Amino acid sequence: MNRLKSICIAIGLSVLAGQATAARNCATPANVNVMAQEIANGINANRRANGQPAIRYNQRLSQAAMTHACDMAANGFFGHNGSNGSDVNRRVRNAGYQGCLVAENLAWGYPSSQQIISGWMQSPGHRSNMLHPRVAEFGVGITQGPRGPNWVLVLAKGC
Repeated sequence: MNRLKSICIAIGLSVLAGQATAARNCATPANVNVMAQEIANGINANRRANGQPAIRYNQRLSQAAMTHACDMAANGFFGHNGSNGSDVNRRVRNAGYQGCLVAENLAWGYPSSQQIISGWMQSPGHRSNMLHPRVAEFGVGITQGPRGPNWVLVLAKGC
């Protein structure tokens, strides 16, 4: 991923983390931007290694991911359904993204992004989401929960 994209991801996550922290009183790890960039690099490295094109960062998808990561941290749960009953499709729509294909990977407690990528690649469902041939964009949300970081990856293709 080129330097400009790295800067855009960092700025986007910093803005989203600030909004989420103010709105929901959730905390992000001190190195959240580095962690998110490592997730992006890991996804695209695995896609290339498996014959799929790289996917690009989308701020609206990150907004949906951060919303869910904050919800899990603030309300002490782990799962794909939000505390308000929302699912990933609703969170993505609420963030202003019109998705024809939407998938979500979650993880918690792992201290490093490399462990997350490795774990997701070893899980058939998560791997399928990350390597889906029609996925074109991603967003990531990372918050600090009581058992370590909450990781939310949203993958999508717009309509």
